[in-house]
Amino acid sequence: MAKSSQKKRKQHKKKSLFSKKRIAIILLAFLSAFAIVYGVNYFQLIQSKKINEKSTEILMDKMKKMLDDEKKRLDSLPKYTKPKKLPPVTILKQKEIEKENHLSEIQDYQNSVKKDSKKSKKIEIVNKKVIYSGKPKLAIIIDDVAFSHQTNLIKKIPFRVTPSFFPPTKRHPDTIALSKGFVFKMIHLPTEALSYGRAEPQTLKTIDSMDKIKTRIKNIKKLFPSITYYNNHTGSKFTANYTSMDSLIKVMRDEKLHFVDSRTTAQTKAPQISKKYGLKLYSRDIFIDNNIDKKLIRKQLLKAVAIAKKRGYAIAIGHPHRNTLNVLIGAKSLLKDVDLVYLKDL
Repeated sequence: MAKSSQKKRKQHKKKSLFSKKRIAIILLAFLSAFAIVYGVNYFQLIQSKKINEKSTEILMDKMKKMLDDEKKRLDSLPKYTKPKKLPPVTILKQKEIEKENHLSEIQDYQNSVKKDSKKSKKIEIVNKKVIYSGKPKLAIIIDDVAFSHQTNLIKKIPFRVTPSFFPPTKRHPDTIALSKGFVFKMIHLPTEALSYGRAEPQTLKTIDSMDKIKTRIKNIKKLFPSITYYNNHTGSKFTANYTSMDSLIKVMRDEKLHFVDSRTTAQTKAPQISKKYGLKLYSRDIFIDNNIDKKLIRKQLLKAVAIAKKRGYAIAIGHPHRNTLNVLIGAKSLLKDVDLVYLKDL
């Protein structure tokens, strides 16, 4: 019995020892695997670090090259020089604007008069004779209309006047809308002057072809389809050129439009061309604001009345200066001896 028990203990001890060896082997295997994995990772880390260091060096080299190239480019540029001081911005007051705007047909007319005075030839007004009944008729045109402050004053005039609107430009873009506030209105057509430094965009010039003139007139007609009367803005050079005026009046006749001569030169060819095509010629008789002093404007209005009484009708042209429009607002008594009519009613 004792021997059997001793034998069992030996077998148990043997099994227990084997178990420890087994554990040791497993532990050794685990440590070996860990060491291998760690070693591989460490190797990869070292390699990655080397690669990153190399990449950083490459990147630094590229950046250095870019900086060197940029430095060379900057060195090749012209050296900076301090710009000249710009003149101060001038803000014009309303009176200064009106004075500046006054230099339009008036200036062009006065310059042309100086040149025409050397020539003996007078303006030949060719017109069909018209018999008028009742009071003499006076048509007053207001040229250069472009802004709402002008149309607001024109609407206060207590009798018929005809505003003549510029075609729209960047400087005065609202003329189409403003023109719709009037029963009868005209187009103020920019044409080339002998000496006027502030020409409107797309001013018709003596070098323009028939096709260019036709295109310009058709474009304006599309913008203002209800307006059929056009008078020239400046134009002392253009209206004195026979070929240019022949092209313009022919185009206007074909488009069923009427030309009104602002008569900015004594050498105007409007009478000859109108006679050639059998058209009635509308032509200015007097400017009412050669000078924008109110007393002188009233004096010019009385002269217009005298012309109308003598001939039966007259055409006067003014401009949308504050003084001119204010005089007209209060001029009903000055004009009591004439009928104030639209140009189309002459």
